[in-house]
Amino acid sequence: MPRPPRATTCVLHHITSRGNNRRSIYEDAGDRERFYGILAAALADTTLLCHQDVLMGNHYHMVLEGPIEEVSALMWAVNHRYAVAYNARHERIDHLFGKRFHCSPIADLRGARAVAVYVALNPVRAGFVDHPAHWPYGSYRAEDGTEPRRAHLSSGYMARIFGRGQTLADACMRALDAHAGARPSLSELLPPRAEVTRRHVREAIGIFGYTHGEIAGHYGVTTRSLRRWLAGW
Repeated sequence: MPRPPRATTCVLHHITSRGNNRRSIYEDAGDRERFYGILAAALADTTLLCHQDVLMGNHYHMVLEGPIEEVSALMWAVNHRYAVAYNARHERIDHLFGKRFHCSPIADLRGARAVAVYVALNPVRAGFVDHPAHWPYGSYRAEDGTEPRRAHLSSGYMARIFGRGQTLADACMRALDAHAGARPSLSELLPPRAEVTRRHVREAIGIFGYTHGEIAGHYGVTTRSLRRWLAGW
């Protein structure tokens, strides 16, 4: 069955790509640095901006801004070139990545802030470190001034979404204090019922893994009603 085309109206995208059968895609620091080099070179051929990233064990996250057509081309180039380099370095022949990358639109500032915190806290949630600044393979350390900004990263995005007097570090600390690094609550993710859009709900499902039942319960509606609304009936 042909894959459905991706939506073309959004300019902010939360990207996730996983290893085949959830296997590791990075064996050491050398792999991660090679990935960053490939990403920087591929981005230079696009108009896209990479605002955030974190490289985990069997997957990575990025926040990109720009046309979805360019996102698709970029992701194919990055994953293909990195897989070839990884397999050559580790003497492998099998597929490195599994399904095509996952791309979720970021609906608004509320969603952008939630995604920023979620991506930054991924190493904490996975138990790799107890603070995002302690994980060297992500953009958080550039945001808090721990290390220089890598070549592929844009600047100014966090100030743009958090506003004056607020920082990603502050938001992460509030999330850690409240949830010990867990995903944001539905109250944090979703606006009041009168303001919610389909994109808000799909973001909560696609990015943060909430179920239709959980969201229906949050708004006091039936799961059937929520599904019908999402389908545009």
